[in-house]
Amino acid sequence: MKSLFKILTLSCCILFTYSSTAQEELSVFQAIEKALRNNYDIQLVTGNYEVSALQNSWGQAGMIPTFSINLGNTASLQDNTNNPATFFPGVLFSDNFQASLNMSWTIFSGFGVQINKERFDQLQLQTKGNGIIVIENTIYDVILAYYTALVQDRKLDVLADLLAYSLKKLNYHRLKNEVGISTSFDLLEFENQILTDSTNFILQELSYANAQRNLNLLMAETDIEQKYQLTDSLEFDANLEAFESLKSQMVANNQNLQNQYINYELQELNLRAQKSAFYPIVTLNMSTTPSVGYFRLFGDEGFSASTNAWVNTGTINVRYDIFQGWNRKRNSEIAMIQRDMAGLQIEQLQQSLTHQLKGIYELYSVRKKVEQMSRQRIDHAVKLWDLGKDKYELGLINVFNLNDIKLSYQQAILSYYDRLFELLQTHYDLMRITGGISQEYNLRENFGKEE
Repeated sequence: MKSLFKILTLSCCILFTYSSTAQEELSVFQAIEKALRNNYDIQLVTGNYEVSALQNSWGQAGMIPTFSINLGNTASLQDNTNNPATFFPGVLFSDNFQASLNMSWTIFSGFGVQINKERFDQLQLQTKGNGIIVIENTIYDVILAYYTALVQDRKLDVLADLLAYSLKKLNYHRLKNEVGISTSFDLLEFENQILTDSTNFILQELSYANAQRNLNLLMAETDIEQKYQLTDSLEFDANLEAFESLKSQMVANNQNLQNQYINYELQELNLRAQKSAFYPIVTLNMSTTPSVGYFRLFGDEGFSASTNAWVNTGTINVRYDIFQGWNRKRNSEIAMIQRDMAGLQIEQLQQSLTHQLKGIYELYSVRKKVEQMSRQRIDHAVKLWDLGKDKYELGLINVFNLNDIKLSYQQAILSYYDRLFELLQTHYDLMRITGGISQEYNLRENFGKEE
């Protein structure tokens, strides 16, 4: 009797705790918003993009001349008393202050300045593309983590209902047993069911807690144990576009492929940079140097005077390397090979993505059929479960028959949630590979946008 009381107390505590917990509501869009705002990987790639944007300037490319200013003061004391060759016999003190403003400007470097600026443009686009990939992956991970937690929550609801039913029937048979109108078979079987259902519920509760904890990690929640009430539905539009349409979207929008195009452009710029070494380099240097001085001769014929001078210079320098041991030709050939390799990488990646897309496309079609069959199985299982409960109440079936029907009902619903999640995961796999996630959240327009 004591063990039975413990079973009932444990089961009631489980259901009371489950039903009385108040939680903050969270939609999948809110989860994504939190991740985009707090996720550490996104903060890092945003910082990298800001650096690349700052580097992308004509000054960094070498278009703007550089200026420098130099200041100097020289003081000297010279003893010429034993120097018959000097014009100033005696001790001479001199002090001279000089300032210079210098300008250096590369007028022409074989189109190197323009090439450098174009390279900075492409590097900024590449950094942005890498950032978009990180954000896409984060959104994808958050969506799957959210729906994983939602699926675990739905399973928890099912197991809570079954535990509540077993608890209700156990209480009923306890009363009947006390008045001597119930068999011990039913009572013992429902006691076993309470233990089984409670175990399933506790394990499922742990799975749900782990799923929410994983979601909190992706959202970079300060409190990793933060609990949310997930408000979104598992239902979604399961219509599938034609394969060729999805392939066209993939070629146009897949960010990995877009990054490979940028890499090809960088290799093309590298080839142009190597060819620019065949051109001369023209530089302009200008300076202006004012100076003031003072000197004094000590002795019987001593005197002092001040000096003042201003020097302006300008130099145009043209440098051309006549021969570099064929290095320029060799570097150009290497750059050409690297550009062609980048082109091959585009073809290789496009072929690989097409292969992946075909596999995901066919998997989606199969999982959609499986999900539909699982849904039909649920309809049958629900009807059988309702019918079984009615027949048990009427005494037409025994408790063992009822438990078989209950187990089939439980397995059908839990299996359906697994199949539905697999279909949903494949749906987002298709969106990610075709660039649908980036398009839906306008990542190319919004990433790096000034606040």
